[in-house]
Amino acid sequence: MDLHSAIRFSVRQVSSELFSAGSIFSVYSLASSLALGVAALAYRRMKRRGRASLRVLSRAIFSRKFVLSPSVHGDLKLFVLSVIFMPAVIGGLVISSNSVAMGVHSILANAFGSMGDASFSDLQIKVISTVILFLAYEIGYFVDHYLKHRVAFLWELHKLHHTADILTPLTNFRNHPLDNVVFGYMLALFIGGASGFLHWLFNRPTEIFSVDGKNILFLCFLWTIGHLQHSQFWIPFTGFWGRIFLSPAHHQIHHSNDPKHFNRNIGSVLAIWDWMAGTLEIPTQKNARLTYGVEEEGVNPHSSAGMLLTPVVKSASALGRALVTLAKSFLGAWELATGRMQRRHG
Repeated sequence: MDLHSAIRFSVRQVSSELFSAGSIFSVYSLASSLALGVAALAYRRMKRRGRASLRVLSRAIFSRKFVLSPSVHGDLKLFVLSVIFMPAVIGGLVISSNSVAMGVHSILANAFGSMGDASFSDLQIKVISTVILFLAYEIGYFVDHYLKHRVAFLWELHKLHHTADILTPLTNFRNHPLDNVVFGYMLALFIGGASGFLHWLFNRPTEIFSVDGKNILFLCFLWTIGHLQHSQFWIPFTGFWGRIFLSPAHHQIHHSNDPKHFNRNIGSVLAIWDWMAGTLEIPTQKNARLTYGVEEEGVNPHSSAGMLLTPVVKSASALGRALVTLAKSFLGAWELATGRMQRRHG
């Protein structure tokens, strides 16, 4: 591929990401989320001060520090990188998900025979499938994210996402490519498994309500508060709703560099997984004025090397330490077992 073709390909990919209705970064969902965020900010100011100046709101939203921030520049680099390589990741995800689906369907069919309930209409099956695959995504996201905060070598890759010290919708793309690959295979496992189960249950391939291949339930979240999770808008859900849905404030707490907030609010859309796992932190109505980022001595987290090379080196080092520890534990157990056997026959 020559330079001209490469540029055309890159422009085409970015254009698709921005102008496809089902894209996770479409201008339409961004505009919808921004309108909601501005309305929420105006409401809070009206409630507190009795008025909301458009000029003040504009300064609060479009601050120069965002445009000049190295953190935002780093997010932008990873956005371009992610969009260019996203087709390969998505292609791998689709192939893996289909393989898992076929495997699960085959296992269930061989074990229990063919199913298929004629009492469900096509519409009912499509609604049920849409909900179940949305829940499969949610559980897969939570498990993936939980492990990346608990397993050292996975954390070293995922930590890049937390090095953002200013949150904008672009921060959603602040992920290491290897982190995205792990996430893709985790989703393939859960979504593929759910698809195979649904295929067996209804004796037909899975169909859902979608736009550009994206589940309509996820897009409802994205077009409302999804982009605001990585933003400066403090919009909290408290009480009952704060235990069901993760508001923008929930996720901002997740990014907080205050140790009391570490490993909290791990889910994507639903808070119930965090609630059940004991990792839920419900935000307060008052803006907590959180600060973000991860500081490491001698590392520039916003440079190309700091974002792409350092996580791999540190992840490999953490994996090596884990394998050494595992080997020592195995040898210790082996020596203990053989010692006991020798004493018995001695």
